[in-house]
Amino acid sequence: MKLKSLIKCCGLITLGFITSSVLTTVNAEIKVKGSASLEQRIFLDRPDQAMQPVDSSYPYPVYHQVSIALSPHVEASSEQNNMVYTVHPFLRFDERDDERTNIDFRELKAAVVTKKWQASFGFDQVHWGVMENHHLVDIVNQTDYNESPNGEDKLGQPMFRLGINIKDALLEAMILIGYREAAMPTPGARFSFDNDYSYEYEGWGEEYHPDVALRYSKSIKNIDVGVSYFGGHSRTPELITPDVGDPVWHVNLVDQVSVDIKADLNRIELKAEVLYKIVEDKSTRAVVLGSEFKLIQNQNIAVNLLAEYSWDQHGENAFDNSFQNDIFAGVRVTLNGLNDSEILIGHNYDFDFGSQHGFVQAKVNVTKALSVGLEGWWFNVSDDDYANKTFNDDNMIQLTGYYNF
Repeated sequence: MKLKSLIKCCGLITLGFITSSVLTTVNAEIKVKGSASLEQRIFLDRPDQAMQPVDSSYPYPVYHQVSIALSPHVEASSEQNNMVYTVHPFLRFDERDDERTNIDFRELKAAVVTKKWQASFGFDQVHWGVMENHHLVDIVNQTDYNESPNGEDKLGQPMFRLGINIKDALLEAMILIGYREAAMPTPGARFSFDNDYSYEYEGWGEEYHPDVALRYSKSIKNIDVGVSYFGGHSRTPELITPDVGDPVWHVNLVDQVSVDIKADLNRIELKAEVLYKIVEDKSTRAVVLGSEFKLIQNQNIAVNLLAEYSWDQHGENAFDNSFQNDIFAGVRVTLNGLNDSEILIGHNYDFDFGSQHGFVQAKVNVTKALSVGLEGWWFNVSDDDYANKTFNDDNMIQLTGYYNF
């Protein structure tokens, strides 16, 4: 049985277990929220390189695509038996790209929650780190690049998760079941990821090899600290080109130790993420340093200035060289008087390759139920920047209408 089929079966079994458990739970409190959206993407440039058609019915480069999405979030809880059940599917239908047309369980879990500890089983989302632009230490969940190239949207990961409250700290342990390949567009679609290759896995069990994650997090006055360990398959596979045959994605086994810290010093927040990773007996060190300055803060508007610097000891030869010697600057505007609407503008520059990209992300909450989103991406990638050069023709504007419930 293929892993995707196994994950779907596990999801259906978990959904059945959660449904039966909720139905037998007395006085369960059920909360429902979510959104439905209509999205229009417009790509501004024709690809310089010839692209294979997405399918025979549309033998042209993708310049625009319309899609609809549904993201409901249902939570049922009962104080009587300390159980919490969460169902959070994400569905998208895209007119051009079959890979974007999919359903994924972002969360599908049953949890026992007490004052001293909590345990859950099923599909879950875990986010590590404190940075806005480069999420260096965030490794538990695989990325859904069908939604955005920024790496913030994640696929649900099957796992068993245990958390223990120790005074003012939290100690967590996770066993991750099954490797999930990153969700990417169909070859020939946009964004232009170079992804039409098969996968091979290091270690016993291949994609069924269990991963382990540990994390200790604590807040000390105005400082938040997290120390994490991950052992298992890397979320960023390496593209291997053999002398004979087609290139393949090689998924290495990694051991990763990381620290993330955020200090709130009134008008300014200082942030850092530090990573030490071993891949095939070769070590690497990487750091992201950042700050967020509160320029304007009042009841109507908040304006924060963002800055980050990313460094990897291997420079241009870094295993993941997208952020090996980069600087990022941005501004976040929150319109408190307009239902907490937000605008984020950022620009990233690579000192080694000279590549750069910028983005605008805005979401205006017209009412509590209706929102309008605008997203734009601009790329100017050096020919030597092999990890990112496929994005050079993917300058894009995206308009989205949301109905929130």
